[in-house]
Amino acid sequence: MPLKSPTKPSPSGAADLPARTVQRPRGRRVLLSLVVVLAVVLGVLVPGIAFASGFTKADGGHVVVVRNGGPFDDNSIRQVIQPNSSLTSTGLFSAEHPYPSTQRNFKVSGQEDADSNEVINVPTKDGVLVGVEGTFYFDVNFTDEDVMSAFDDEYGTRTYPGSDGQIAAWDGDEGWSAFLNFTLGNLVQNVLRQEIGNVECADLVASCSLAANSSAQAAAVVNPDANGNQTINQVQAAVNDGFSRDVNDVLGVDILVNPRFVLSKIELPQNVQDAINQAQAAFAGVTESQAALQRAQIDAEADVARQNGYNGCPTCAQIDVLKALPDGLTTYAPGTGFTVTGQ
Repeated sequence: MPLKSPTKPSPSGAADLPARTVQRPRGRRVLLSLVVVLAVVLGVLVPGIAFASGFTKADGGHVVVVRNGGPFDDNSIRQVIQPNSSLTSTGLFSAEHPYPSTQRNFKVSGQEDADSNEVINVPTKDGVLVGVEGTFYFDVNFTDEDVMSAFDDEYGTRTYPGSDGQIAAWDGDEGWSAFLNFTLGNLVQNVLRQEIGNVECADLVASCSLAANSSAQAAAVVNPDANGNQTINQVQAAVNDGFSRDVNDVLGVDILVNPRFVLSKIELPQNVQDAINQAQAAFAGVTESQAALQRAQIDAEADVARQNGYNGCPTCAQIDVLKALPDGLTTYAPGTGFTVTGQ
């Protein structure tokens, strides 16, 4: 028969009571519940964030160059996503560089919305410093993924001066404009300088010939067609050829294709414009005087012809006199022995 452990009497000598259940503090239960909730939330959010950051798509106006960016990845180019793509896996923490895929332009003007923000001043063949405004249109070679990758390596990994500081080429329209202005500004100026320097000022602006000789005689022989479209078209074609030939050499990447230049305005220096205005004013005065002289000659010739008619028909003269009488006049007596009475 097993022996029972002796029961230790209570200090008061009373019989032993059954052991009571020890309850955990309320604070520990709340903490445990929070831990469980946090684990559930993290279990839902982390995969969701990872999924969202690992997929992207390109819209109809952009091509996206994707670079690795994970903590254990290198920073090389992962892929190039073409415009109008579906949702595409890009890997976790990758960097996306969206570039324009539609036709773009580089505007040369002093207006605020221009890329150059200034008129390009270049001398003509005869030494007149003219201001040139125009627009370069070109396409982006986005379908060639090797070209896009090389372009992003060369120009997508640095920034350019923008209106609010440095900005990347892939950072919206402002970034793209900053890239164009930084890389193409000098090229555009050099091409325009070369081609505008091959023509004279009067070939671009007909009135420019007045600046050489502001006399009225010079104004009278100005050819209004001296700035014909033929000269403008020749300049535009030459600029296109020069720009196409040099742009890829400057950038080192065949990224801008099918360039077209449209010349919109030629500005003359103020002193040249003043000389032209003076010559035109003098020409206007001469023209007015010549018109008055021609009018007087015509009137004199008419008077002679009219007098010859009266000599052959004295009665006709009297009839014209009567027609010229003012209304209400009843008697006309110009001299002795001659009176005409009206009714």
